[in-house]
Amino acid sequence: MDQHIDPQHFIDTLLPVVHQCAQASLIFYGQVTDIGKEADKGLTGDKAQDASTAFTAIDSGLQDILLSVVLQHFPTVGIIAEESTPLKKRFVGNESPYIVILDPIDGTWHFKRGDAPYHITIGLACAGKMLASIVARPSENKIFTALRGTGAYVQKGMGKKKRLRLPATTRNNKVFISSKARDYQKLARAHYELDPREHPIGAALVLTQIAEGQLSAYLTRQVEIYDAGPPSLIAEEAGARCLIGPGQTPHYVKRRKFAHFMAAANEQLEEKLLAIIRQARRERINKS
Repeated sequence: MDQHIDPQHFIDTLLPVVHQCAQASLIFYGQVTDIGKEADKGLTGDKAQDASTAFTAIDSGLQDILLSVVLQHFPTVGIIAEESTPLKKRFVGNESPYIVILDPIDGTWHFKRGDAPYHITIGLACAGKMLASIVARPSENKIFTALRGTGAYVQKGMGKKKRLRLPATTRNNKVFISSKARDYQKLARAHYELDPREHPIGAALVLTQIAEGQLSAYLTRQVEIYDAGPPSLIAEEAGARCLIGPGQTPHYVKRRKFAHFMAAANEQLEEKLLAIIRQARRERINKS
């Protein structure tokens, strides 16, 4: 039987390493060569396939630094990580119910260009549920942490940790609907102020901005588990709701894409997002 992993121990072990990786990565922010990888042909939307080819030596380097610590302290876990690095192969065949989910740089497109925040994300899941998450936003010197059932926090630099709690009534009506879900944007404009950004934006940025109250909702398509997993717990522990469909919560058990992924600051916003999806589906059927 697999040894129990204490989620707090996971946070305590990985947090200083994530902090060091975040500080080191800033040296290369906007100053690193894109060495490229094969495009994800399953993606749609402006620049989505181009963004999927973005890959730097820093992506693989940071991933193996984090995995070296995981291997030392939690050698029996499974791994869901974006890059195919040497250390990732050391976990192949592990059958633990615990899975470490890792994206060394969420937003490589922006990291190499130096034009928007990027994130380093890592989390622990068990039986499909996220238990612990660490998400760093190096360009703002912020680190977000969350433990299931105990809340989400943000710390800026050496400042005091601040608990993230969403109010019952949202502070704004701002929603991010990605270019991969552009057919929903027109329908959403009747209800929301849409975020004008059209270039690829990482899920970690949007979900942590929801946790901070800067956005109220998020709707996208074709999201990988390693993109959504760790930051989803930050949003949920702040009070948001994450879904992949009506009554369907994300299940983080293997590498896959979610056809839809949404997050909403409250139940009313969740219902509006689901209504938009249903209306778009009806319109597509009527056109066919």
